[in-house]
Amino acid sequence: MHNRIGLAIAVLLFASVALTANTVDVYSNFACCSGGGAPYSNLVGVINSPDVLFLTDSGFNWHPFFLTDFGADIFGTFDVASTGTYNFTLNSDDGSLLFIDGGLVVDHGGPTPVLQDVTGSAALSAGSHPFEIQFFECCGGDSGVDLYLPNGVTYGNNPAVVPEPNTILILGIGSLVLLKYRNRRKVKFLRDNAR
Repeated sequence: MHNRIGLAIAVLLFASVALTANTVDVYSNFACCSGGGAPYSNLVGVINSPDVLFLTDSGFNWHPFFLTDFGADIFGTFDVASTGTYNFTLNSDDGSLLFIDGGLVVDHGGPTPVLQDVTGSAALSAGSHPFEIQFFECCGGDSGVDLYLPNGVTYGNNPAVVPEPNTILILGIGSLVLLKYRNRRKVKFLRDNAR
């Protein structure tokens, strides 16, 4: 029974991570104050996210890892339903750049004291396309970046964020250890209170 519970927990954790589409590398050093902040240095941590709505989802106060000033390199893939020209929109404070297939599509670079949508277009074939958003936050005020996708474009699954089999094994073993510890505490409680 406990083995099945541990396995079920590991499978659920795997599924939740495997569905995550985008990776965000957060850095404490960035090139201030032009473009999107690249090049970055001093990686602080990595976040996985199903979308890029850090500005609005945080109430204009996105500070990953409690950093005041930081750079973020966001990458993943887009799935395009059919060949055509698509408009992508960035809104950020401070600077952000959107690259698709390595080409600059939206330039919202530099310090941005007033939030505004900036749109750019890209001719894309049907299928999967890698993207990157370079972002930096400095100088106080609002913080975050949002990317609005056009109809016919969705985030794809990024294999880079799917855990390795060893990670699944560790999660499963950890779940079993936790359940065994919990079961021991329950047995001890029942023994102590049976007197």
